[in-house]
Amino acid sequence: MRPFRWFICFLAVLLLFAAITPGVSAFTLPSVKVEPQGYQPAGTLMTVSFTIDFSKTGNATFPSDGELLMNTNLANAQWVPVLVLNGVETSLPSRNGNSLVLPGWYVSYPSTQDVHVKGTLTGTMPENPSAELNFLKVQELDSGSAVVSTARLEMPAPPVTSLPTPTTKPATVTFTPIPTETTPQKSSPGAGAGIIALCGAALLVTWRR
Repeated sequence: MRPFRWFICFLAVLLLFAAITPGVSAFTLPSVKVEPQGYQPAGTLMTVSFTIDFSKTGNATFPSDGELLMNTNLANAQWVPVLVLNGVETSLPSRNGNSLVLPGWYVSYPSTQDVHVKGTLTGTMPENPSAELNFLKVQELDSGSAVVSTARLEMPAPPVTSLPTPTTKPATVTFTPIPTETTPQKSSPGAGAGIIALCGAALLVTWRR
């Protein structure tokens, strides 16, 4: 019975590691520039310029079966993305609305290639703008639509006024870089089944001995 107990413990450890292994972000958001700068009232026309870089580790710059999901809280938003491959620019489909999705195969190339996306987002400040809303949020989704990582640029909070009103310098909202936050991913059912099958085969061989 000892070999059986040993393999049960071994299987439990493997499943635990598979469940807690975090996803690794395949993108970074090295620069975002917002014009005009500082807090702006509702209805102000805003322009957000951003660059997305992709990983050069592994075999591909980005998983071809994943997605890049971009969102904004600007009203009447318009997106104009451009793919830059080894210095050559190619216009990607533009879109109106609060979100833009780039399929992974748009930006999936051999990791030896230099790939990034430049984007211009325009829109107006929404009613009651606050730091809980975003100029830009970018998320990497895997093939099952689970969030792998997130990068976001919040809108500035309204200025606090008092009597007398202090003289303040408008905040600069140019950030370089914005780190991505990686979300732990649970192992998929297929991965778990593969581990169980492997451990079962090993258990059968030991039992026959």
